[in-house]
Amino acid sequence: MNKKIIWTVIGLIFCALAYFYVSPYIVLNNIKNAAQAGDSKKVSQYIDYPSVRQSLKDQINTDMLQDMRDEQDHFSGWGQMLASTLLDKIVDVVVTPEGMTMVLQGQGLKEVDQDKSQETADVKRQDKPEYKAGYTSWLNFEVQIQAPESSKVFKVMMVRDGLSWKVHKIIVPLR
Repeated sequence: MNKKIIWTVIGLIFCALAYFYVSPYIVLNNIKNAAQAGDSKKVSQYIDYPSVRQSLKDQINTDMLQDMRDEQDHFSGWGQMLASTLLDKIVDVVVTPEGMTMVLQGQGLKEVDQDKSQETADVKRQDKPEYKAGYTSWLNFEVQIQAPESSKVFKVMMVRDGLSWKVHKIIVPLR
């Protein structure tokens, strides 16, 4: 009787550890399926929008500040500061449940009104991007996405949120 209880407890512990290990992969699959179905509400469950918006704004502003340091013209610096403010507003508009669903579906903003049959034919001709995913720590998970024709790597950073995961940061190569 005691051996059955011990083996049951060991089995439950093993199942719990296995779930904790595969849980970010399950979340990625859920995000992919929800995006393909166009279910923005379900996609939103897995994204921390304020954090993603702030990370994109910080990346853009850092890149623009670097450009301002490189420029000696004061008018271009002023223009870049105005552009930074405008880009902050654009990030706020794009990083929404509907916007993120479109991005995850592989659609750009200008492709929304195009015929789906044309899009399907174009997607079939394109090479698929390469994905690499793995833990960076017990609480952090990283997905690297690289298009076959580009050397730039997009990164999606996820953090553990209770028993699930949330997209916390998106790193876009700006240069």
